[in-house]
Amino acid sequence: PADGTIVSGASELDESMLTGESRPVHRTVGDMALAGCYNTASPLEIAVDHVGAGTRLAEIVAVLDRALAEKPRLAALADRVAGWFVATLLVLAALTGVVWALWIDPSRALLVTVAVLVVSCPCALSLATPAALAAAGAALSRRGLLLTRSHALETLAGVTDVVLDKTGTLTEGCFALTGQQTLGPKPAAQCLALAAAMEAGSEHPIGRALVSAAGSAGVDIGGVSMATVRNVPGQGVEAQMQGKRFRLGRTAFVAGIRNVNGEEQIKEADTVSVPGSTQVWLGDEAGMLAVFALSDKARESTPQLLEALSRHGARCHLVSGDSAETVQWWASRFGMDHAIGAVSPEGKRDYVAKLQRKGAVVLAVGDGINDAPVLAQAQVSIAIGSGAPLAQAGADAVLTHGNVADIAHALALARQTRRVVRQNLGWAFFYNVVAIPLAATGVVTAWMAGIGMSVSSLLVVANAWRLLRAGRNGV
Repeated sequence: PADGTIVSGASELDESMLTGESRPVHRTVGDMALAGCYNTASPLEIAVDHVGAGTRLAEIVAVLDRALAEKPRLAALADRVAGWFVATLLVLAALTGVVWALWIDPSRALLVTVAVLVVSCPCALSLATPAALAAAGAALSRRGLLLTRSHALETLAGVTDVVLDKTGTLTEGCFALTGQQTLGPKPAAQCLALAAAMEAGSEHPIGRALVSAAGSAGVDIGGVSMATVRNVPGQGVEAQMQGKRFRLGRTAFVAGIRNVNGEEQIKEADTVSVPGSTQVWLGDEAGMLAVFALSDKARESTPQLLEALSRHGARCHLVSGDSAETVQWWASRFGMDHAIGAVSPEGKRDYVAKLQRKGAVVLAVGDGINDAPVLAQAQVSIAIGSGAPLAQAGADAVLTHGNVADIAHALALARQTRRVVRQNLGWAFFYNVVAIPLAATGVVTAWMAGIGMSVSSLLVVANAWRLLRAGRNGV
C-alpha cells in the first residue's frame, strides 16, 4: 500500500502490472519498492516514503482520471436525427390539418392529420440504431466481449489504428519453458525433474514455470526427494539429494558450487537464448547439467488477431513497458512495423494522443495498471478481463477470456452494425418520404398508415436481427 526504500534484504519483485516488465526485477538495499508490485522470493524490510496520493500507483490513477475527463462522448446517430425529425413531423401534421380544415375538406381534416401522424410515427427511425446496437451487443456478449459504454460499437466501426500492450495481452503474461539443453550425462527428463523438485515449494514465477513444464511433459517429481533446499535471493536455489549438492539459478551462482569451470558449456548453451528470455542453469559439483530458457509465451490467438486486423485495414502498434530489445524481438516475431518499448503509462497516453492529432481513431487494448491511462485516452478501448480492475475501469469493453482474436471479430461486427444502421435509416427515410405525402393528400387512410408503420418497423428489426446470426457464425 506504500512506496518505499528497501533497507534490509534482497528479493525479486513482479512489477508487470505497473511497468509492463514481464520478468521479476531484482531489488536489494537502496532500491525502490512500489505499491502494487508482488514480492516473489524473500522477505524485505522497507522504509515507507510515500503513501496515498503520493505513490506511483496514485499518479497513474490521476492520469487515468484526466484522460477520462477529456475523452469525447459520442452520441448515437439516431439520437442526433430523431429530435429534428419529430419536431418536423409535428409541424407537418399541424400544417396538414390546417390546410384540410381551411381549404380542402374540414370533415376529413382530423382523420388526415391522424393518418400523417400514424404513417410517420418515428418507430422505424427510433429503432434503426437501438435495434442494431442491441443485436450486436448480444452477439458480442455471447463471445465474451462485454460493452461497458454505449458509444463503443459506433466508435469501433471507425477504428484506423490499434495500440496493443504486450505482457498479458498479446502474450500470456507468465513464464513458460521455451527451450532446454542438456550439458551433462543426465537425460533431459531427469534434469527437468531435478529442477522442478528443487522449485516444488516456490511461488517464484520461474519456479512455477518449471513445475508446470514438468507436469505438462509427464515428468514425475514425486520420486525426487531433496534433503535440504536453500533459497539465495537474486541468485537461485541450492539443494542436496543423496549426499550430492545441486544448484539451480544464475550462471555464476551455479558455476560457483565448487568453482566449477563451465565456460565451454556456457558457450555451447547460447543456442537456447533469445531476447526477452531468462536462462536458468542446473549444475552439480561435477559441472553444468542443463540450461532452461524461460520466457513469456504468445497467446495462441495472437497471430489470428493481427492477421485479421491487417485484413480490416487497421494499423497495429505494439507499445509496452517491457525493455526495448524485448519489444522489438516480439514485434519482429509478430510481423508488426510499429513498436516501442520501455514506455511509461504517461508515455503510452502521449503516444495515442500523437496518433489522434494526426486524425487516427484509436482502439487501445491492455490489461495492466500501466495500461489504464492509454485505455482512457483512446477513442475506444478493450481491457482483458484477467488483468487489473483499474484497467477495466478505464475501458469501454471487457474481454472476459483470453481469446484475443475476438477483438478483430468485434471490429468486423461493429462495421457491419454501422452498415445495418445506415440501411435502417435509409429505409426509414425512404418510407417517410413516400408515405407522408400520400397520407397528407388523403390517399393513405389511418388504418393503412397503421399497417405501413408496423411493417416498416418489422423490416428494421428483421434487418438488425441478422447481426445476431453474424455474431454467432463469425463475420
